[in-house]
Amino acid sequence: MLIVLDGVLDEEHRLAVVEFFSRSEEAREMKWERGGVDKLRGNKSPMALLLTRASQFFDLSNMVGSEYWAHYGTRPDWHVDKDEKLYQMSGNIECPICSIVYYADIDAVGGNFVTETAAIQPVTNRMLMFAPGIVHGVEPFTGRRLSVALNPWAYKPTTYL
Repeated sequence: MLIVLDGVLDEEHRLAVVEFFSRSEEAREMKWERGGVDKLRGNKSPMALLLTRASQFFDLSNMVGSEYWAHYGTRPDWHVDKDEKLYQMSGNIECPICSIVYYADIDAVGGNFVTETAAIQPVTNRMLMFAPGIVHGVEPFTGRRLSVALNPWAYKPTTYL
């Protein structure tokens, strides 16, 4: 399952995402935020708003937290979102409840999000949500492309232990 939504955040919240991830390299690094669905109720942070939208399509009731990070470039290699450290240690693949990509600021040619069956153009304020285990990547591009990856988890990934 792959879902595409446009106009996801109001302009104030979209700009808050851009500002947050534009501060520094450190701001773009992977982060873990603890909290389940109950933490989302009434929370107006951009990440909570994105998770709330995702909860309309995916059951996040078992979510214990989420990881998020920003990309200004591509990750052209095909991959599956997974607990990377667990995979490195054991070869086991455990995936998040779903995967979310939010395009906060796009002024680019190319850079489509691709799966084995789809190619989705990045558009400012567009959100993609997809089921666990979907192999995906990003085509090369020129220009500016700020995307935010957000993965809700039913357990705390090994990377953050």
